[in-house]
This record gives sequence, C-alpha cells and structure tokens, in this order.
Amino acid sequence: MSRKSKLLALAFLTASTTVGADWFENNTTITQAHRHLLNRDLESMFQSLVEEWQQQPTKSIKNHINRLFLQSLEVDCGKGYSSQPLPEWIDSVVVRQQSIQSPGRDTYLSAIEIESKRVISEISLKKWVDRRVSNDSEFYVNPIGDAVTEKAAYGIRYNLSSPLDVGLYRLDVRLLDGETWSQWLIFNDQSLKQTVRWSAKDEWRIEKNALLNPYCPLPRLEVGLYDYIDGKYTQVWGKEYESDYPTSLEANNVTPDRYVLAVSMKQSRWQGPILFERSQIISKTFDVSADE
Repeated sequence: MSRKSKLLALAFLTASTTVGADWFENNTTITQAHRHLLNRDLESMFQSLVEEWQQQPTKSIKNHINRLFLQSLEVDCGKGYSSQPLPEWIDSVVVRQQSIQSPGRDTYLSAIEIESKRVISEISLKKWVDRRVSNDSEFYVNPIGDAVTEKAAYGIRYNLSSPLDVGLYRLDVRLLDGETWSQWLIFNDQSLKQTVRWSAKDEWRIEKNALLNPYCPLPRLEVGLYDYIDGKYTQVWGKEYESDYPTSLEANNVTPDRYVLAVSMKQSRWQGPILFERSQIISKTFDVSADE
C-alpha cells in the first residue's frame, strides 16, 4: 500500500470513528482539514486546524484533531505546515518540551529559544485564548560567537507542574526597537518513539516503542555530568549521539567527585521552519572515582 493510500485509509478511519460518516458531506473546518491532508496540502490543513482550535472544540473533537495532526506528521514531519520563512532577523526558533525524572520527583519544562542578530526584549507563549503558560518563568540571553556578529540565543523558560496541554498556542516576540513577530503553534501529545530508563546503578537502557518517522531527525541521546557551582548546576561534561547509543558513561578526564548524571532522549519534528524538540530526561547522583 502506498503512503498516500495509507493516509486516505487513516483519515477515513479517524473521521468516521469520531465525528460520524457524514463528515464528507459537511463543509466544516475538520472536513477541510481532512481534504487538505488527502491532497497533501499541509499548509492549508494546518490553517484549518488553527481555525478549529480557535472555536474551542469539545473534548471529543479535540482528540480527533489531535490524532489528525499526529497523522499528518507521517507526510514530511511537519515541514510542509508553513512555506513562510522566519523574519530576516531570526536565524532559528526551537520549541522545547522536557519531562525530567529524578529519584522521587518528576518535573516539566517548556522553553522557546530564538537565535537572532538583533536584540530581543521579550518572548511569550500563551495558550489560546490569552492564557499564561506559567507564572514561573525566566527570560535569558546567551551570546553566540564573537562580538563582531553580536548574535545571541534569547529564550524563555517555563517551569511546569505537568506537561503543556494539547492545543493552540501563540508565540509573540518583541525586539528592543519595538518590532514584533507572532506565530501560531500547535502542541500535541506524541509519545517518544524511543525512551531511556535506568537498568543498573550506572547504566541505562534504550527502549524502542514505535517505528521511527523517516522524515524526522533521528532521535538523539545526550549524556551529561553536572556539578553544583556558585549556587546552580553547571554541565562539566557532555556528549550527544545520533546512533550507536552507549548504555554507560564514556567520560574521560573528569575530576573525581560527586555529580548529577543526566541521560536525555530527544525526539524532533517541524512546524515549517520551527523545530519542536521533546525530551525525556532521567537523572541521579553519580560518583566518579579516581580510577575511572
């Protein structure tokens, strides 16, 4: 069965089991979204889903359009959702969602990071309609390169008590000179296709939960050691892997001490030129002895 035939079958199954077989006859935004997906017009499909989310749909409709969105990722991993480039003063936009599992505690974090050669004064993410993501947030700036380019990574980090809800969000960015840029973002609840868990005191295991989407970047494993320096945890060693994932620490020349070992599995997709990155992080204290 071809990929287009699979999309047709999946779209019909999704629609008929959720909103009834009469969806073909009704000219609703959901109908339009299905038609656009079958025609591989992902940009129009995305706009239809934005319109549907703006109508504050019922729970069953929310589940339906979320499944349709996840299904559409099989086409090109979300690159076709927008043909509009980023503003000339933005080099990249990354949307990060993290779940952090440490002994006895689970925490969640969402962040927006934007690389720009111009000075950004404000970044905000709000759920439709005009609802704050969290009151616990931090705006930060990290210089990139040399002083000649004046390029920097500007970010907003939200500490959360639970993952962000599936749905429609608005990203707003303001420059120091007053110029602004805004973009609709759709968040989903796609599960990680590969996850990590501890298998021994100093080892972990990679679990494969589903087939990888060939149009998406390969899942990345990141391993890092963190030390508590000047009142905050600072990474003292780290390495990232796209294949041949290790299952134990491969660090060399690390000063013997007690650290926090963090192992992260990252899965990415696109929304046009915007990269969405979802991470699962497991962490624990870790002792590096003199003979390691």
